[in-house]
Amino acid sequence: MLDLCSDRPRAADRGSGLVGAGRCLARLLLLALALTLVTARPGTAAEAKHGYRFGVFPYLPVLTIDRIFGPIAASFAKDLDRPVYLKTKSNFEKFADELAEQSYDIIFVHPFFYVEAADKYHYRALARLDQPLTGVVMVGEDHGWHSWQDLVGKTLALPPELAAVSDMVKAALIDAGLKPGVDVVLHHYRTKTSCLQAVLVGSADACAIPRFVLAQIESIADMRLHVMIETAPIKHFVFAVHERVPEADRAKLLDCILDWSRTEAGRAVLAAGAWAGFVPAKDQEYDQVRRYSTRLKTFAQQ
Repeated sequence: MLDLCSDRPRAADRGSGLVGAGRCLARLLLLALALTLVTARPGTAAEAKHGYRFGVFPYLPVLTIDRIFGPIAASFAKDLDRPVYLKTKSNFEKFADELAEQSYDIIFVHPFFYVEAADKYHYRALARLDQPLTGVVMVGEDHGWHSWQDLVGKTLALPPELAAVSDMVKAALIDAGLKPGVDVVLHHYRTKTSCLQAVLVGSADACAIPRFVLAQIESIADMRLHVMIETAPIKHFVFAVHERVPEADRAKLLDCILDWSRTEAGRAVLAAGAWAGFVPAKDQEYDQVRRYSTRLKTFAQQ
């Protein structure tokens, strides 16, 4: 079952005094055990002897993540012959904090999270989705807009600030000679659906979402929205592992992921995620994302 907690142990309540030397000794032993647990950090090599923590960034509702990635965690556990604990967080910011803490042994993340994890927190690319990731800007069907320049003076709704599409669209605006937040008003929403609804109710003129979301939202055809423009493609979501995971286990994880397209059970995993398949990932494939990140940081400092 999916666990949203960070799993940091708490010291036991000290309670009232104990009577008798035997009970006092027992209390001291319990206290010593509690202190030992408090000082143990989750996700360390010591914990890895017993199990791995598998962090999935919260791009879907919690129950959907549990449904899609629960079987994946079970598959990993079987191949590794050790428990694999599925984890996520309630929002992107909290997940980013866990990445910075290096709490997860295995991660499934979007490209910008991967670059941050690889460059700062010792994660290594394992396998990526074998399809491009793009963002699309949706507008009402009565608008004849076709370029980024058409958004000047308009309000653009976006997913959460740390979502990949948010960064992709901001980079696209900069490349088009526009200043995000100045030439185009940006407003972030908690979910992709609320982003689209903002256009429907008139609180935003356009909404940017990942293209793959179009196939997931059943009511999109009834919203009377169409794609105005699409961002340049980048490499898609990626599985990565912390460098503390032994090489032998990395190889088992990669084999497990690549085998999904070859078995009935594996194809069910791919179908649940609406994924075409996975291929081995190389860190340099995400250099384009690094260039985007650099441009965004430079713009933010101006």
